[in-house]
Amino acid sequence: MTAKKMGRALPSRPLSPFSGFPKDTVTFLRALARNNTETWLEANRARYEAALLTPARQCVVAVGEALHAEGCRVVADPRVNGSIFRIARDRRFRPDAPPYKTHLAMLWWAEGVRMAQPSFYLQINGKGVELGVGLPEVPREQLPAFRRWLVEGDHAARFLGAMEAAGPGVEWSMRQLARPPLEFRALEGDVAQAVRYTGGWGGWTLPAHPPELFTPDCAAWLVARCRPLMRFWRVFTEAVSAGR
Repeated sequence: MTAKKMGRALPSRPLSPFSGFPKDTVTFLRALARNNTETWLEANRARYEAALLTPARQCVVAVGEALHAEGCRVVADPRVNGSIFRIARDRRFRPDAPPYKTHLAMLWWAEGVRMAQPSFYLQINGKGVELGVGLPEVPREQLPAFRRWLVEGDHAARFLGAMEAAGPGVEWSMRQLARPPLEFRALEGDVAQAVRYTGGWGGWTLPAHPPELFTPDCAAWLVARCRPLMRFWRVFTEAVSAGR
């Protein structure tokens, strides 16, 4: 089986309740970093299923349910190329790159098109964890409506206020123009700042694996950790939805 086909099928029976990731999730990712070949991964397919794919599917469902309980209506699709990112790397433009990513990544997005809506994100790698909320880039065709929404009423202040309300410790990685687009050059203050944004994330990079990751409390811990960013997710989702 080729790298591109790894992990595409849905489980043949209902998923068991999520009880946290096994310790072998991290061990497997570290081993993959040392043995990043199709031959090695095919020989370790059963381990890949047990250490990464099955717990990832369970996590997607459990976290999705917990987010819904918080009032965050997200898509939680326990499939590869759904909420679970493919482990196979796209090498069409980098044929010399290793065939596999050495992290496990998951996404829960606002109802709509995947990768075009603000999302909750989790990545587990061999060193630690990354988690956060956002959208890498507002789709180009939605940017005009996104900006028009920001200039209405107090929307820009709400958008920026949601970022500030997340509190200290949140790492922001926001894409922004050097200055407002031409049609907004006369604006000042919050509006002038907000219309410069074209997407981005707020979250945390944890340099070690939190113990909760390996326990039945994992889903609740992940959602609680992201709670300070839920206001930002809601406002960002409202803004992007204006451009549909």
